[in-house]
Amino acid sequence: MTGPLLITASGYWNPLVWLAAFAIILVIVLIIRSSGTKRFKKGTDQTLQFFSGNRPPADNVDPDNLYWGFSRKLERYTAWLRSWHTGIVNDYAFAFAVLIIIIFAALAFGGVL
Repeated sequence: MTGPLLITASGYWNPLVWLAAFAIILVIVLIIRSSGTKRFKKGTDQTLQFFSGNRPPADNVDPDNLYWGFSRKLERYTAWLRSWHTGIVNDYAFAFAVLIIIIFAALAFGGVL
């Protein structure tokens, strides 16, 4: 193999091969996307929300109405989540750090505990 190789404990990989694979996948995606229909029109029935195959009962279907049973069943859980929601990024970063520490502790001491 030629080019820059990154050798790791489990083998090696070539970043140029990954870039080539990404380029090939991008070309395939663009070909599939270009084969789509060009008849989309804004402001017509094509832009309506999907309401289980039926016409929506109003112009704007509120998600609370559309998923009423789902949200009703998870009401206690979402209320608990809202009580923890502060909107401060530092709180979420701290919670993420604590979660990572717990995961690493479980991995390191999993067989011991």
